Amino acid sequence: MQTFIQTGRQQVQQHTLGVRVLLLTDISNGSTARRLAEFGSLVEVSDDLDDAVATVLDDRFGYDLFVMDCDGFGGIAGAERAIAALIAGDARMRVILISGEFDVPAYPLGRRTAVCLPEDVSDASFRIGFDHVLRDRAALTMN
Repeated sequence: MQTFIQTGRQQVQQHTLGVRVLLLTDISNGSTARRLAEFGSLVEVSDDLDDAVATVLDDRFGYDLFVMDCDGFGGIAGAERAIAALIAGDARMRVILISGEFDVPAYPLGRRTAVCLPEDVSDASFRIGFDHVLRDRAALTMN
C-alpha cells in the first residue's frame, strides 16, 4: 500500500479537502492517483482487489471515497465484484469507477450509485465526477 498527498496545485472545493481515498489500480503512479492527490486528497493505493475491499471494510475511521481503475481487474465485471463485496460488508461509501468500457462519463443522482468515467476522461470531466460524488460530504472545520 502506498500513500500520496499533494496540496497547493489547484483550487479545490471546500467539501473536498482532506478526502480519504482508497484507490484500486494496477498503475500506482498513474493519472488517477495524480489527479486525486492534486485535489488535496489523502490517497492510499492498492493493487489487489481482495486486499482493497478488506482494507475498506476493516478501516476504523472509514474512507470517504473508493476509486477503481477497473480495466486491470476484469473491467466492469471486476467492479461489480468489488461493489458487491463492499455492499455485503455493509460499507457505505462513495464510488468512482474508471474503465475503457465506459463510452461517456455518467454522473448519477442517487447517493448510493457510482460515478462512471471512461479511461480517457479529461481532467475537467474527472473533476466534475469527483465533485459530484462528494456533493453531500460535509466539510470538516477544526477550531
